[in-house]
Amino acid sequence: MENGILILFFLMVKIILWMLILSIILTLISFRTLPLRRDKVRIVTIHDVIPLVFPRHYPAGIKGRINFFFQKIALKNVDAVICDSKTSKVDIANKLSFPKSNIHVIYLAASPSFRKIGDQKFLNEVSEKYRLPKNFALYVGDVNWHKNIVHMLKAVKIAGCDLVMAGKALVDDNIPQTRELNSLIGKLGLSKHIIKTGFIEEDNLAGIYNLAKLTVLPSYYEGFGLPVLESMACGTPVVASNISSIPEISKDNIIFCDPANSQDIAKKIKEVFGLSPRKLDGLSQKLIKESKKYSWHRVAAETANVYRSVLNN
Repeated sequence: MENGILILFFLMVKIILWMLILSIILTLISFRTLPLRRDKVRIVTIHDVIPLVFPRHYPAGIKGRINFFFQKIALKNVDAVICDSKTSKVDIANKLSFPKSNIHVIYLAASPSFRKIGDQKFLNEVSEKYRLPKNFALYVGDVNWHKNIVHMLKAVKIAGCDLVMAGKALVDDNIPQTRELNSLIGKLGLSKHIIKTGFIEEDNLAGIYNLAKLTVLPSYYEGFGLPVLESMACGTPVVASNISSIPEISKDNIIFCDPANSQDIAKKIKEVFGLSPRKLDGLSQKLIKESKKYSWHRVAAETANVYRSVLNN
């Protein structure tokens, strides 16, 4: 009897070891964005390292850890890293042990589609197509933990406003976070105040930015926060997190909130809804002017400069 149990135990250990070996082999032969072998100059773009900053909320698993191990080794053969913000630069240096001197910050830009739209007929068509309420706050993004959707929804409940949520993941019930989102909307009694559009093509999304009273992005972390800049380019006020990279985009014209405080997020939302037409127009003009500092021409020029500096060394 004891011998049988012992044989069974060793058989199970053997199976587990083979499964582990198979997992390692699959990881080694599977596609990685950064191969170990170096045969030429390498410049890599890393937008953010959010899973490394918040490992408890983004568990990697065995395969993920093995893959990360090899990716980190491969990164040692990289000549330069390009990232989207100073916040990302600090975290890339700390979490990936990459020298700061070789990390270059190049801020992104909004597409030219995002602009102030004066075509009222077009805006009416967009409003009717997506059945938008007359006054609403807008969220553009996905359902990941760092987006801080829980506090955002609680803030919407407190502020007593409608919220339009744009993004493909927000309507995908195969994603556990989306199912949790739907459950929370029900628990908070917000079903009649939340409109989820799913994926929206760029032109229509620009129209929705123009129709919104404000854009809200109270994230715990953003590598850059492109919806903030898209909203600014449309002249739409932004209520956004006072931490991470978002303050790098604009220190003066974004309305900052404490992402961990639903009451504070709600307070800032209500402030925007309460702005007079004159103040709203003045803020809109400032946002549009500041957004023009960011262009894809500048992104291309700065990226080319990084490549030249590496190739000339």
